[in-house]
Amino acid sequence: MPNAKDAAALAHHRFLMLGPIGSGKTAQFLTLPGSKFMYIFDANSLPTLKGHDVDYEIFLPKDLNLDVRSLEKEKGSGQHKGKKIMQTKPETYTEWEKDFSSRNLDKYDNIGFDSITTFLDLIMDYVLTINGRPGQWPNQDDYGPQMVTFTNVMRSINSLGKTLYCTGHIEHIQDELSKKVWWMPIMTGRLKAKIPLLFSDILGTSHEVDKDGNSQYVMQTKPTKEVPTIRCSIRGLDMYVDVSVDWDGEAVGQGLGGIIEWEADQIAAEQRKGGQTQAKAGQAAKAKK
Repeated sequence: MPNAKDAAALAHHRFLMLGPIGSGKTAQFLTLPGSKFMYIFDANSLPTLKGHDVDYEIFLPKDLNLDVRSLEKEKGSGQHKGKKIMQTKPETYTEWEKDFSSRNLDKYDNIGFDSITTFLDLIMDYVLTINGRPGQWPNQDDYGPQMVTFTNVMRSINSLGKTLYCTGHIEHIQDELSKKVWWMPIMTGRLKAKIPLLFSDILGTSHEVDKDGNSQYVMQTKPTKEVPTIRCSIRGLDMYVDVSVDWDGEAVGQGLGGIIEWEADQIAAEQRKGGQTQAKAGQAAKAKK
């Protein structure tokens, strides 16, 4: 029977980086050690990656239905009676699906998704299309297929044994009765509870400016009442860690990448210590004999 004290350390992290726009989510991908590939679903990602050794493919919505729809159903048939200015079918998700099924990701150490917020939008566009309601407001039944599809995508990538790095956006939620405010991922319904289960580390990112006007990028590693979604599998970190990157030097090994390298050193030291302890125990047993 296996015992938890003998369990191996996490070989590959599954990161979900949550934060507002401009908080340094994409930049931390550049600090990770090893080869990198990123799927880009956000037009703001590429300027951050520009000039760095990252293979990528970009999938942006280019075939959306621009017809104006009302949330109020028309009387009678309930069909939209306005002029239909576009009848296109969103195909961006199917294009990504074809690329993913044919792409060899084995040669990469890190696989990125920037961002899952916009990737979930692509999935929903396609769900609405196959349900015969492209461009309309999603119904409750549309979120089930979206959640299943995204879950299967993440599980497929996790099975590759690579470091997974996803970014996501957050929003303010306020309780109507208590008026308390907290941050939550921009997802709908059960997705907020289901999707975080797919990741080993959910980290918050923020950008601050000190009194001298210097930028500081901070990573949150532990949950608070205001940000309850956060969790971290890397032990020994403070709640808030400065992960600012000096772009005049090599990005790899700074920020989050530096933390991963520090974790690897800590694990190696523990393993050496454990080996020495076992060796001493063996010598003591032989001496008794």
